[in-house]
Amino acid sequence: MRVRSLVILSVLAAALAALFGLACGASAFDSQSKVTSVRMFGVRPDKPYAKPGETVTLEVLSADGRKDKPRPLEIFWIPIVCVNPRDDLYYLCFLPSQSADGGTIDGGTRLVAPFPPDGGAAPPDGGAGGGGLSSIPVGIDLGPFLPKGPKFSFQMPDDIIQPRLGGPAYGLAIVFNIACAGQVRLAERVGNAPQQVPIQCTDEEGVPLSPDDYVIGINRVYAYADRTNANPVVERVTLDGVDVDVDAGITVERCVAGRRADCKPVKIDVKVSDSSWEENPSIGASVGQREQIWVTYYSDLGDFRDEARLLFDATEGRISESDVEFRPPYAPSEGTIWAVVHDNRAGAAFVVLPLHVK
Repeated sequence: MRVRSLVILSVLAAALAALFGLACGASAFDSQSKVTSVRMFGVRPDKPYAKPGETVTLEVLSADGRKDKPRPLEIFWIPIVCVNPRDDLYYLCFLPSQSADGGTIDGGTRLVAPFPPDGGAAPPDGGAGGGGLSSIPVGIDLGPFLPKGPKFSFQMPDDIIQPRLGGPAYGLAIVFNIACAGQVRLAERVGNAPQQVPIQCTDEEGVPLSPDDYVIGINRVYAYADRTNANPVVERVTLDGVDVDVDAGITVERCVAGRRADCKPVKIDVKVSDSSWEENPSIGASVGQREQIWVTYYSDLGDFRDEARLLFDATEGRISESDVEFRPPYAPSEGTIWAVVHDNRAGAAFVVLPLHVK
């Protein structure tokens, strides 16, 4: 049963190539900071740079900003790890056919199970399966086959690190997840257009739901023999320069101005530790250059004048003025502000701030 599940899920992974234009999850006409739909703000690996053989745990930060929620939001993970696609191109993970050399596709890309099967022996076909999409019945709910929840773990293959032209050897593992407020199904393919979306988030009858109801995530974890990277560490959050209790959140006065532009803003800032500004030995980085660190904000109430701020410059260090202006809504209400801190080597940190408008 274990091998059969790996075969089904490997073929399922091959069906996702066309999905990733939907990864923003929100209407193109909305501010990206305004949360009115199903959203995935980011995925935080506990080891942004891992070593071969190490277990990596990914944690997603998501929200459901839909006004009406006829079905609950769930996070589904595709439990097949794509290893070393050519030129790091994620879409090469989803070629419609597999070769018979232990799951290798495109000459180097592999689809592997998150953990070696019991006893350390790989399935006879390396988990790649065969028969293309015809191996999976169309229209069934695939949810029972998929891991669910905010976290997913996998093991870096022992041989993931590979030589690279013009730079140090490294490995890349890519994991895909789906936030769907419905059922995940395989769809009929029409014609031969490769950009078709063969996977859908549907209602109970199989009717596709709107883009507001689902979003796709592409999550990369790198492996080096001699490099490490830690996630940024958030030390504190301030409101108008005063430290706040993150668990309690912030309380602000509602806007009473006639024009939105005249609403009195408050200033919010996220302070990251100096130790988070790590050296950056990445390809193309100047000698002595360090990471860039920035924060992106989201909210289901009010709006931000700036949605993102640089916190640490690669050469200059900490940015002295990094706060953003937030304009509260007109009505008293309860909401949430999400802040996602990134570094430019796949590290991340999350802040979830309750928002009280009186």
